Amino acid sequence: MPTVSDVRLIQPHMDRWQRDLQLRTEQAFWSPNKQAERILAEFPLPGATAGNPMYLLYLRITAGEPLHKLPGTPSAPAKGFFIQIRGDHAGLALVTAGTVQVEKRSLTSEAVRRLRVDLRCEDGTRLTGWLAAQRDDWQLTYFEKHRRPADVNMLQESGPPASVVYGQSQPAE
Repeated sequence: MPTVSDVRLIQPHMDRWQRDLQLRTEQAFWSPNKQAERILAEFPLPGATAGNPMYLLYLRITAGEPLHKLPGTPSAPAKGFFIQIRGDHAGLALVTAGTVQVEKRSLTSEAVRRLRVDLRCEDGTRLTGWLAAQRDDWQLTYFEKHRRPADVNMLQESGPPASVVYGQSQPAE
């Protein structure tokens, strides 16, 4: 049975119906390596849980840590971006503030990561909710090397990411 991620997308700069959307997906993935865990959520059109992605959320967070605050320091990297793939407002926005709280931290190949996200992007977009990401090393590698290599490379080269903080998750300011 698929695991569903559920986030609220708030875009204050959008008109009417696009300003506040509930997005759900069965297409959320994570993959570890020694330095970072990578997370990819592909959201179809609002109202669907599967299908061609309309929105993408990509995050890199420090491996093995329970709570991440964005933006941060080079010693505890976590960065991300959000993309609207199609439409009049298609484009990429960097995640500039927020928190990612990791639950269920097993590394087994069947592991599902639950992540509570509260993120803000440079264009004012805000994403809040839960990701239920299935481990899929192939999906993340393919995304990074074939689907969006320029975006991933830009993210890796763009200054300090996020610092790890301990305690309760705090909403983005």
